[in-house]
Amino acid sequence: MSMGLFHFWDDCSRSVAYACKRRASTLTAMSTTPDHDPLRHEWLPVANASAICVQQPLAFTLAGEKLVAWRDTAGQAHVWRDRCPHRGAALSLGQVVGDTLVCPYHGWVFGGDGRCQRMPAHPGFEPPAKAAARALAVRERYGIVWACLDDPARELALFPEYDLPGTRCIHLAPLEVRTSAPRLVENFLDMAHFAFVHGGILGDLAHTEVRGYAVESSPQGVVARDCFAWQPAGFPGQEGDEVEYVYEVRRPIVAMLTKRTAPRPGAVPEVLHLLLALAPVDECRTRAWLVSVFDGNTSASDQALHDFNADIFQQDVPIVESQSPRWLPLEPGAELPQAADRMSIAYRRWLVQGGWSYGTSLGRAARQAAA
Repeated sequence: MSMGLFHFWDDCSRSVAYACKRRASTLTAMSTTPDHDPLRHEWLPVANASAICVQQPLAFTLAGEKLVAWRDTAGQAHVWRDRCPHRGAALSLGQVVGDTLVCPYHGWVFGGDGRCQRMPAHPGFEPPAKAAARALAVRERYGIVWACLDDPARELALFPEYDLPGTRCIHLAPLEVRTSAPRLVENFLDMAHFAFVHGGILGDLAHTEVRGYAVESSPQGVVARDCFAWQPAGFPGQEGDEVEYVYEVRRPIVAMLTKRTAPRPGAVPEVLHLLLALAPVDECRTRAWLVSVFDGNTSASDQALHDFNADIFQQDVPIVESQSPRWLPLEPGAELPQAADRMSIAYRRWLVQGGWSYGTSLGRAARQAAA
């Protein structure tokens, strides 16, 4: 068993090492053209939809860039660079007035398209087209407002389970964690820590074995199936039972899982669909969203369902924040795997093959080489 694992890892190491060398040289050549960074063309969460109101703009940082979000009277969400083109003041300090955002410094008035409509110091002057805030592409899906730093590479379609009829959708407030986004994805995909980090809920020291499971990898993502675990309280109010997981990674820093109880004659299984959506503040700080879709006969209240996932996530935080380095190491030999890590090994290889560097050692190596 152990020799088979290390032969498996040696094969992975060789393919990852080759891909790492190719991608690092490519990234170094492109280091002066940040538009090539795949992160900039991904849909990234910026706020729960309920957090953006018409009364007050909301400031936040995404991948080191300061942004502002606000809503107009029609309910349309807008996300802009948090900088007035006049003298660089933060637009997030301004006011939402009707369908406009007003700069706090000189009162320039910006419409929903970002263009300046009025300069109070020159009331009869029509502002030129270049007098505009930088507006980003925005979508509102799954109870979250998403934005893209540059032109989106694809439409936002990640979590169809959110629209299933007869389910309950629970949104956690975003939580900032002092680690990289890829580290959080790997933790989400990991079953071997259940007994040690989530004892009494997702795991038990008498049931630590992670049985073999199937992993499928393609250019579109990575999927793990037939993932079984015995859990003391895998759903709120439930007694110990075996559950089955399916894990999916379709975008580099967005992951999903579906978890269901074992079938029982005459019983409706409990099913949880969970979306993990991540937005880097910078390479080693990440804001994390969890959206839960519960499907089944659970009698638990919405608050109990909310607290169930919030408590589990909070248990993970000190562990992932303790990991060193905080960025995800992709070079072979940096960390020693075990057989239960088959999904995370496939995830790392997929990141390398897709040229993803943000929050990983691959990106750090490329920047150091370019310095």
